[in-house]
Amino acid sequence: MKKTLFLFVLLFTLASTALADEQKKITLNGDHPQETITLAYANIFVSLAENDGESGKVKIEIENLDESNVLVLFDRAYDEKTIKKMPTSITFDKTFGGTKNKRVIEPYSGDGDRVILFRPSDKYDLPLLSVSNGSAQVCRLPIYIGKYKGKKMNKVLLLEKQIIELNIEAEFKPSAEYLGLKDKCDNLEREISRAVLCTNPKHKPSLDRQRVGYVNKIDALKKDIDEAIARHNWTPSDNGYVRYTALKKTLDSIDLDSRERDCGRHKAASGGGGGGHKCSYCSLSLQQIYHKLDDLYKRIYSSSDRKAAKKAVMSQVNALYRCCTDASCSKHAAQWKSGGDGYKSKITERYNRINGI
Repeated sequence: MKKTLFLFVLLFTLASTALADEQKKITLNGDHPQETITLAYANIFVSLAENDGESGKVKIEIENLDESNVLVLFDRAYDEKTIKKMPTSITFDKTFGGTKNKRVIEPYSGDGDRVILFRPSDKYDLPLLSVSNGSAQVCRLPIYIGKYKGKKMNKVLLLEKQIIELNIEAEFKPSAEYLGLKDKCDNLEREISRAVLCTNPKHKPSLDRQRVGYVNKIDALKKDIDEAIARHNWTPSDNGYVRYTALKKTLDSIDLDSRERDCGRHKAASGGGGGGHKCSYCSLSLQQIYHKLDDLYKRIYSSSDRKAAKKAVMSQVNALYRCCTDASCSKHAAQWKSGGDGYKSKITERYNRINGI
């Protein structure tokens, strides 16, 4: 009989504990910036406060709905002796679990620096919670429910503890700053992909001047990205640093060499001859072109993001292949037609493999 009674009490205690702990999953984003958790004794308001597109702050407000009791949140793990000596003396009710004089207060998670007493209808903000884009952050709220004692209401008797765990996930839209920089990068990449850097010596401006114009644009945009990273004080481990640095890598992957060729407007001035294919790869042998394509294939294949790696080098891949196959190329046309000493098939095979990734 005693054993049965003991098991009943134990199960009751465990069940009561399980009921006292509540877990709430909250997902906040631009379309759903706030969520309200309604409890029997309180409202908990969770909302996005600020963000830079990579990380941000979440605001948590608590409102006491209990008309007769006070809610208490503690910022540190106080012992019984300490809370009893506070300006508002706090003690445990005789029915509160644990060993008398050895109980320790459980604090709420966050950067709090004070004990918060919520009188009926009171509503307070907790310190802002830092969150990263797409990452979950747990906020544990041990809420103590008590009642005032004495005519001066300068004493609180703690009756029970309710634990609420907020599992908060925030999804931030990219910031206007990031979107602006990305748009500039995309536009410049598109502009260069359509450009022709004329190699004809009769072209004005010269090839060097044509190149330096684009190099200056690339460098200026990379400087803007570096300044943005510095303003945010990001380190290499921050999501913002990684995302903004990826923009710089996109700029670094732009291949100006592949845009070099005769624009075709100077044939008449040169007597109508010599206006065939010409690019920066014409000086290479078919063997060297094959090895360059092979190196690019290996770079793509070993990359953790093959799609992005392929996109970054395809302009160079196409330029190398075009240099071999252009019938007007004075350096390679005849050799290519005759089989290229075995490198024609190798180049074609490597080019097709790259396109098939």
